[in-house]
Amino acid sequence: MTLCWVTLLAACTPQASDAQATTPAAASEQASGPATATGSSTACAEGASQVQTLICNDPALVRQEGELARAEATARETLDAAGKAKLEAEQQRWIQHTRDLCSDAYCLQQVFADRIKVLSATRAGLIDLDSCEVPDGQQQCVDMLVLRDPNSQLTTFNTLLDENDQEGSLLGCNAATNIGAGHNDLLAANCILETASGKLNIQLCSNQMVGQFAIEPAPAAYGTQATRQLLAFTLQHCAG
Repeated sequence: MTLCWVTLLAACTPQASDAQATTPAAASEQASGPATATGSSTACAEGASQVQTLICNDPALVRQEGELARAEATARETLDAAGKAKLEAEQQRWIQHTRDLCSDAYCLQQVFADRIKVLSATRAGLIDLDSCEVPDGQQQCVDMLVLRDPNSQLTTFNTLLDENDQEGSLLGCNAATNIGAGHNDLLAANCILETASGKLNIQLCSNQMVGQFAIEPAPAAYGTQATRQLLAFTLQHCAG
């Protein structure tokens, strides 16, 4: 009888290899969560875009993409139905006009980090981030808003390019700020401009209250560096 029970238990117990086996795809999904509007790129399919290929061939970028997916999922939980729809549209703009304009891993690392910071700050709504930066040569900081969606003013800035007889059009922006007292008073952004001769990184500012507008070539900037760079540029060219 004892031998019979041992035989039955052995037959009903799954093999260790079967119980513990996990496919690479399943492990990746468990690590990064479900695909969202971030545009998951962890699997490089044939015909993948340049950006998708850069991401999936770089373990650090794959991890950042997973962090971004989790940050977006957490942000969605804080929003109502209308807020979720707005967040999805905002995320798609970020993919098209910020992430997909990167041509190297460094750019992707920076835009991922910036976007994760924005999504992690989403608690009660889709609001811009307050900041107070000290301009060079001054002691007091200047209150400003770092726009959570740097491409929210893309149409406005392209209209301003036309009105000021500037060649080309803006493809997208890495960062945008508003240091005016009112809505859209002193806007500035670090963007990519496309002209007949190619693509160029620029910074531009607009003081819509007094009609000032300035644009000049500038290095790509991200995070706090972009905020400070745009503040100095705005105070010099568009502060009235």
